[in-house]
Amino acid sequence: MTHVAAILSRFVATLATRSRAVAGLCLAMVLGVLTTACDEPPTSTQAPVLVKTEPGTLIFHPSTGPVEVTLVNVSDQPVRVDRPRIDETTPDWVAFTVGEDASATQIPAKGSITFHVGVEAGYFLGPGDARPAVVRGGEEPEPTAANEFREGKSRLVFSVDGVPHTGMPIRFEDPSWVTQYMLPALVKILLLVLGFIMPLASLLTWMERKQSAMMQDRVGPNRANIRIGGLNLRLWGIVHFIADGVKMLFKEDFIPKRAHRALYNLAPVFAVAPALLVFAIIPFGDGICYDQLFQPLSGADVAQCADGRGGTPLQVAQIDVGLLFYFAIASLATYGTALAGWSSYNKWAILGSLRASAQMISYEVAIGLTIVGALLVYGTLEPHALVKAQETTYWGIVLQPIAFVLFFTAGMAETKRAPFDIPEADSEIIGYFIEYSGMRFGLFYLSEFIETIFMAAMLATLFLGGWGLPFGMLTAGGFSSALAATLFLTAVGLGLTVMGVLAWRTSKAGELFGAVVALVGVLHLFGAVYAAFTGWGTAIPHVLVVVLGMVIWGGKVFLLCGVQLLVRWTLPRFRYDQLMSLGWKGLLPLSIANLVITAILVYLLMPGLTPAS
Repeated sequence: MTHVAAILSRFVATLATRSRAVAGLCLAMVLGVLTTACDEPPTSTQAPVLVKTEPGTLIFHPSTGPVEVTLVNVSDQPVRVDRPRIDETTPDWVAFTVGEDASATQIPAKGSITFHVGVEAGYFLGPGDARPAVVRGGEEPEPTAANEFREGKSRLVFSVDGVPHTGMPIRFEDPSWVTQYMLPALVKILLLVLGFIMPLASLLTWMERKQSAMMQDRVGPNRANIRIGGLNLRLWGIVHFIADGVKMLFKEDFIPKRAHRALYNLAPVFAVAPALLVFAIIPFGDGICYDQLFQPLSGADVAQCADGRGGTPLQVAQIDVGLLFYFAIASLATYGTALAGWSSYNKWAILGSLRASAQMISYEVAIGLTIVGALLVYGTLEPHALVKAQETTYWGIVLQPIAFVLFFTAGMAETKRAPFDIPEADSEIIGYFIEYSGMRFGLFYLSEFIETIFMAAMLATLFLGGWGLPFGMLTAGGFSSALAATLFLTAVGLGLTVMGVLAWRTSKAGELFGAVVALVGVLHLFGAVYAAFTGWGTAIPHVLVVVLGMVIWGGKVFLLCGVQLLVRWTLPRFRYDQLMSLGWKGLLPLSIANLVITAILVYLLMPGLTPAS
């Protein structure tokens, strides 16, 4: 008890002396939260909204088919809604149609009804004879050029218990390919590569050294430092990867005399380029809506934005055969290893490249069969659709536990990391990039960590619900309930607080960092209390939901990378015959058996499907 009291007193002293500004800011935020929780909610003079439309604004493109619209009764009493219709006072009302499934009906308390709204895109195609009606003193619209679409607006209206509702705005637009696809893709590439993949790959080089040192009772990297004024920051050796990068940039770039210069230079590019390209199909969030960032949105709103109407999906490229794209591109990395060994004109390097090629081809078979199991369960190869399917059913690790283990094992073999690092095992053979130095060697070194991140991202996408939380705790509008918000904030707060205290205790230089992290954790705990007593969290701004989803996805990827590093320093290296036997005699039969069992269960348990007599 005396030791614990001493730790607490020293921790409080650190907060008081080294982070007064941070502590004051956090204290002000906490007091603001408590004041808000104690205040009476403001009374509204407006009539309560009884029915809500989902989506809030309906957006059409020329290729958009009929869209499902939902009217949700948010009151505790049943309400009657007349037949929804297009407002005839709007200029472009004749271009939109309400489906026959829309009719006057009574919606039960907390219930909903659905119907469809369509558009006649040819009405907006210029020049054409069909022109919008000029209503209420409106001006005649400017003529549209041939084969171009103009913008159009209208509104869906209805009455609730005889009272006219504000309705739902409808918009028709035809954005250019540049604004709809190219610019968002460039921003997402920069965000994903420069904001996540490259920093995490660099950090993993430090984590691997530090983790191996901890497991082997060594200190590990701790000498590299950054001097800022009179402060010498070592940051537990994290800046070692910066020193590595500087060293590789200035190290002598040696090319063997008898090497094939063109292929020798291309090999590192073939190794790292496929590892980055396959990230194009990985969804790191749902969808982001440009004009509604600070409003709580429904699932229909976000689904519309993820479809490219009014927003963009947080995925570089949405391809119907996305997982097949992974196999097509990832297999090109084999050329990098093969060319590196052959072009170096070194017999040991070419033996290593042959082993690497054989290993990658062997384990790709098992990976492919495990992915087919996910295809049978969820009925799609598109990664974004796979994550959405897990939101409405169960995570892949629940429905395909054997496939998760098989994919994880084969994925580690694909990255050529211990215990599957035969192609570069120092005790058996010299690696396929033995003749490389400088930044060319750095590309091979970095590509392995990028592949590690990609395998973790694939595992999170296929088996761990992508950016979602278990049990549907996170929805498009926020947390599913105040209890879900409380549990999430409590878990994050406890984790950050413990991590901050541990970082604070490591060294004198870590006290400030640890104190800040611990304070952020405590702030999360206050947020959990606030959510428990006020019900906060079920309707939060869209931008906060987007950031939360990306953080959850990044956390899953980070933890899975840590597990791969843990395995790397736990299991001994396989012999080459053991490695190939595991692939062909172990994983392949198990993946086939898992596929057959999955197919039988899907056939027998799928609703509406009965075995043939």
